[in-house]
Formats: sequence, structure tokens, C-alpha cells
Amino acid sequence: MNGLSSSVSSRGVTPVYLRCTAGRITWLYPKGALRLLLRLPAQDREFRACIKLHHDGGKDIAARLFLEGPRSLHPLYTNEHVGTKAVRCFNSKNGLVAIYVEAADANSVVKRIADIEYDLQPLPRNAHGYDPSEECRPCTGEELAHAFCTSDLVTRGIIHGIENSEELHVSQLTIRITKLIRHTTEDGYYKDIESNSVDNSFEDNIKEIKLYVAEHCGVTHGVGEFVFMARRKLGDLTIKCAPRLEDWAVLINTLSEQGKAHCVLRS
Repeated sequence: MNGLSSSVSSRGVTPVYLRCTAGRITWLYPKGALRLLLRLPAQDREFRACIKLHHDGGKDIAARLFLEGPRSLHPLYTNEHVGTKAVRCFNSKNGLVAIYVEAADANSVVKRIADIEYDLQPLPRNAHGYDPSEECRPCTGEELAHAFCTSDLVTRGIIHGIENSEELHVSQLTIRITKLIRHTTEDGYYKDIESNSVDNSFEDNIKEIKLYVAEHCGVTHGVGEFVFMARRKLGDLTIKCAPRLEDWAVLINTLSEQGKAHCVLRS
């Protein structure tokens, strides 16, 4: 979107309807305001929405963001959050989230960019709200099979280090890769790797990767080899499931015998 080419006045509000589970809105030369309406595609159910405002390097932010409530607007990103990388998360109401995005300086001719990334995750049906413990519990056998077949990254590896970020409320795990099984890049490029060693074309033969998990899960430095299954969320790879290699190897046979495998399971 480009504010210079828009016919909207500096006081106008442009509605933007978004029905994807994840996406990014880039607003050049912000002018006036946007009202972003977020819904899940093709389903009416509640969800957990997370957004991240990427700072463009100015002294202040290019646009201010507010969460629309029943009676008022709740600030998400204002000038006091300049340079922050913190992610803001909240629940939908009646299957909808509305974000009000206001240009910080509608009269500026300096190139400014409001770059907003979002991610929507359905809440369990009949759930009364977001349960933080859901991010931390071990995956069931069926969830492991689904995660293996659908994750953006599947790799065997050893935990090399853990760093907690109080600002971002996440734990960053440094994983030493022992066998890369599948990798989907940010541009959607998919690579299914059959080799028993790290693929030489994977990001210039990088043998370590950063994975993220919610800080409140209290992840510890587990010993041994794991199978990490992660999805890309707001630019980072977030762990979905991480069974121990020996447990996963046993489960593969069980799932295949029961016909619960959605794809060819490997270890």
C-alpha cells in the first residue's frame, strides 16, 4: 500500500479485510489510518492473534497501532515502543480482531514504512480462551505425525544452548543439526532431504539453527538427540513438537501400523 497514491485524506480510515492465517502489510508513506480486520479463512471460530511491528529506523515509529475494544482503543505500539521487537498477542472476539493503524506524521514526504506482520492460530473448539499451557504440553502421537508432515522445518539435532529474552517473552534454542529432514524457506521454497547428513545447499552449509519456544514453558537443556518440528511464525521458527529421537523411532512404527501417518514418516 502507498499513502502517496491513495485518495484517502489525512483523516480518512481505509478498511483492509484479511482472511489468511499469516501475512504482512507494508504501508509506504503512511497517510490517514487503516482498520485491519483479521479473520480465519473459511471458518468461524475464535483464534489467538499475534502481531509484530517492524521498525524502519526513524526516530519515531511510522504508524501507531491500537487494538479495537468494545468501547475504546488499546495501545499496542506507540512512540514509547520505538525499536522494540516485542510481539503483541490477543484473542479474537466473535471470530474477529480489528487493529487500528494511524499514520504518525501524515504530512511527511520522507519515505516511511509501516511494516506489520501477523499470525493467527485457531483456539480449540469450545475453549473459553487462550490457555498458555497448550504451548508447553508434549504432543500426542497423532499431533506428532501431523507436525512432521506439515512443519516448515523438521530436523534432528542436539540442544547446544538456551537464552531467555524477557523483552520478547521467548526462549531461544541454539540447535546443532545432525540430520536435516525438511526445510521450507520464507519464500515458500520446499526442500525434502533424504541424505543422512546436513544438506550442503542449506543456507551455505549452516550446521546450527535458532528455534524459539514461549518463555513460560521453562524449556531446559535436555541431553541427547531430538527431532525438532517447527513452524515459521512472525519470521522466526517456533517449535511445535520435539520428541526424543528414540521415542520418535518407536512411534513411527506404531503410527504406520495404525494407518495414522499423513505422509512417509522418517527419522
